[in-house]
Amino acid sequence: MGYTLWGEPDSGSFMIEAALAEAGQEVHLIDIDLTKDEQHHAQYLAINPLGKIPALRFEDGTTIVQSAAILMALAEAHPQAHLLPALGAPDRRHALRWLIHVAAEIYPLIEVYDYPLRFAPPETAETAMRSRVRHRIRERWLLVEQAASSEGSFLLSGFSAIDLAIAAISNWAIGAEWRGKECPKLTRITENVANRPLVAPIWRRHFGAQEN
Repeated sequence: MGYTLWGEPDSGSFMIEAALAEAGQEVHLIDIDLTKDEQHHAQYLAINPLGKIPALRFEDGTTIVQSAAILMALAEAHPQAHLLPALGAPDRRHALRWLIHVAAEIYPLIEVYDYPLRFAPPETAETAMRSRVRHRIRERWLLVEQAASSEGSFLLSGFSAIDLAIAAISNWAIGAEWRGKECPKLTRITENVANRPLVAPIWRRHFGAQEN
């Protein structure tokens, strides 16, 4: 049956598509056009009632959503890809901590930044709200940068699925110039991801060419 991935370019589905490429797995891609609100069509809501992407159907027919959960499931299904440290490995706890930090503390704020009036009354000043949300997102990225900068950090010890999440999600809301100046370690992780042989063509399709 193979894998089926619902997503869209320049979205969180990049992480899943890239992880599958690293694992040597083929995937059937189904684009959900967010500009046409296709994520709220009945056909897709039957797959994910939250109306969000990505969603992944596994080879056994099981479909799951939530990017962190999908990445963890793929790491279990394809241990040879080393998407996460193995069970019992000392770094696994750190890996799970930072994967969930990025997925739960930062990723949801992107929706608030992009669509502030989904979360505030119509009289809210969108510009002011975006400014405050961006500040909060940057604060949370700085925690990741600080961890990546510490001696012996797991985050720069080798490739993992967390790199995919960092590379994709740090592309949004905070500004490339700010990231380059304030988060050089995260910028390095992003550049490494964009240039990985199996990931590079997927990166270009989602985000364009990586500027060096």
